[in-house]
Amino acid sequence: MADSSWWQTLGASLLTAAFTLAGTNLQQAHQDERADKSKFLDGAQATAQETSRLLYDGYNALDKLLKEINEKGWNEFSHGPWDEYMQFQRNWRQQLIAEHFRLSRYFGKNMANELVHIDEIDIHPITNHSSPNPCSPPGDEKDYDVEKLSDQIECYARLATLEQDIINENLKDQKAKGLYDALGSKRNTEESAWNLLQHYDKFTVNYLRRLDATLTELGASKVTVILNKS
Repeated sequence: MADSSWWQTLGASLLTAAFTLAGTNLQQAHQDERADKSKFLDGAQATAQETSRLLYDGYNALDKLLKEINEKGWNEFSHGPWDEYMQFQRNWRQQLIAEHFRLSRYFGKNMANELVHIDEIDIHPITNHSSPNPCSPPGDEKDYDVEKLSDQIECYARLATLEQDIINENLKDQKAKGLYDALGSKRNTEESAWNLLQHYDKFTVNYLRRLDATLTELGASKVTVILNKS
C-alpha cells in the first residue's frame, strides 16, 4: 500500500509539474506574441512618421522651386534654384525608394506604390518640349505616384523659364503678337504647376489619414475627444 501511495504522489507531482510547465510555455508564447506585435506596431509608426517627413520635404522643396520662377529665364534658373532642387531631388528619390520597402512591409504594396513604383524605376517622365504635353508622365493613370507628380511639377517649372526666354526674345525684337502668345503660354504653365502642387498637398493629407487609420487597426493608441454638449 505504501508503494502504491508513493507512486500516486509521484504521478500527481509530475502531472502538476507538466501542467505548470505547459502553462509557463503558453504564457511565454503569449508574451512573445505581444512583444512581436508591439515591435511591429513600433516599426509601422516609425514608417508612417518617416513617410510624412518625406512627403512634406518634397512639398516644401517644390513650393520653393515654383516661387523662384518669377521672371527668370532658363540660364539664370538652371544655375540657381533648379540646380539646388535637383540636388535635393536625387537624395529625396533615393529615400522614397527605401521607404517603399518599409511601407510594403507594414502597410502593403499598394500603399507603397502610391509613393513610388519601383517596378518602373528606369522609366522617366517625357522631356520632349516639342510634345503637345511635354510634362506628362509615362504609364497609365494607375501608375501615377508621388515621384511622378513631383517630376511633372519640376518639368512645368523648367518649361515656364524656357517660355520666359521666348518672352524676352519677343520684347527684344518688339514682336507684340509673339509676346502675347508667350505670356499666355507661360501663365498657363505656371497655373498648371501650382494646381499640381495643390493636388500634391491634398494627396499628402489623404495618404497620411489612411496610414493613421491602418495604425489604429493595428492597435495604436488614439485619443478620443468627447465634446461637452452642456
